[in-house]
Amino acid sequence: MSGSTGDESVTTTEKQLPAFLDVAFLQRVLEENLTDEGSVRVDEFTASPATKPGDNYSSDVFTIVVRYNDTKEIRLVVKIVANDETIKNFGENINAFGKEVNTFHKLLPVFSQIVSGADGSVVLFGARCFYATRDPLDTLVFEDLKALGYRMPDRTRGGLDFAHCELIMRKIGRFHAASMVYVARGASERKLVADYYSHGIILPGDDERTNPALMMFGAGIAKFLEVSTDWPELDPAIRQKLEALKPNYVRRVAQSLSAEDANEALCYRVLNHGDLWSNNMMFLYDDASDEATVREVMFVDYQCSSYASPGIDLVYCLHNCPRFEVRENRIEELLQIYHRSLCEGLRAGDYQLSVPTFADVQTEYARHEFIGLVSGLSMLPIILMERTDEVKLTFDNLINAEHADKIRTIQYQGRQYRKSVISILERFFAKGLLD
Repeated sequence: MSGSTGDESVTTTEKQLPAFLDVAFLQRVLEENLTDEGSVRVDEFTASPATKPGDNYSSDVFTIVVRYNDTKEIRLVVKIVANDETIKNFGENINAFGKEVNTFHKLLPVFSQIVSGADGSVVLFGARCFYATRDPLDTLVFEDLKALGYRMPDRTRGGLDFAHCELIMRKIGRFHAASMVYVARGASERKLVADYYSHGIILPGDDERTNPALMMFGAGIAKFLEVSTDWPELDPAIRQKLEALKPNYVRRVAQSLSAEDANEALCYRVLNHGDLWSNNMMFLYDDASDEATVREVMFVDYQCSSYASPGIDLVYCLHNCPRFEVRENRIEELLQIYHRSLCEGLRAGDYQLSVPTFADVQTEYARHEFIGLVSGLSMLPIILMERTDEVKLTFDNLINAEHADKIRTIQYQGRQYRKSVISILERFFAKGLLD
């Protein structure tokens, strides 16, 4: 789809570009950010959906190519909250937009300074945010990471290999470290983080009636028990445990995903990304056609961040992201990589307080390990589902009873999913985590 200085509408069979996203809007964005250019005049722009159906549930994301001052061009990504009442209300409740704006404008630049090397090497945690507004819709404008060579991984390939997971652990280790250094700087920094990020996607008192995420997660165990009735590979003892767990499952889910109370003693506390799975990451490769050449990762979507145990990010990521073989055999190795990166980041930031040990990392991982079951019963069916024209993966479809049931039936019968979830359930059963 395309846009111009004329009055014609800009449409697409996928998404319709909102009327407010016009030349005048882009003119404001460029004037605020390209101050070294002198005067800026937008000549025309083109727009297209930035994500495939199923890659983003809560926002409409567009790639915008702006041509200005006759010969110049800039690529932007515009993210607009989806025009859906459930999504908007949920976002308001968790302050998704406010968190993301604060994170990109106030925290990420400082975090980068804290952990970037004295040798001039720069650690970046996200794209540059050019503009944010709530009028008429919650909208963020970013630099286009694709224009810099980054791309999303293909979630239908069964997960990420070890090299990709290693990069994630190194980056989230630095991010957690930067947040610890920032909070230790003084009362105002500590208060900003504690107040703004007191919760992630779960608020105190939430249940499946008030929180659509919990409703979706709660439907996961019911669907799993329904579709796995005749699975010969599912131990009847595990099925019995899940049946017994079902009445308390949503409460346990809420507990595992919730940020700890500020007074609760933890080995250490960090700012979590909060939704650390592969669709919220973009990777850079030395050779774009060869995934074995991956060398950098950037995170996106900081809407669910919380100041809490690092176990939230670590368990969520290490169950949702890796390929089967990595999840089965190399989690401890990845946690060790994370810990080394955390310590390196703390040293770079001249952190003066007690540095977490690897045992501390393991303790905090164990504190939130139930998230792994949430991943197995509710997230992995989505993540490992192959794309199909038969259904569209949207947030609305995932919480709409009729659509969600049809989608889940397809998801839970996937070959990759069945292999992964059985292994997770067997491990949790052995550890007593299904009790």
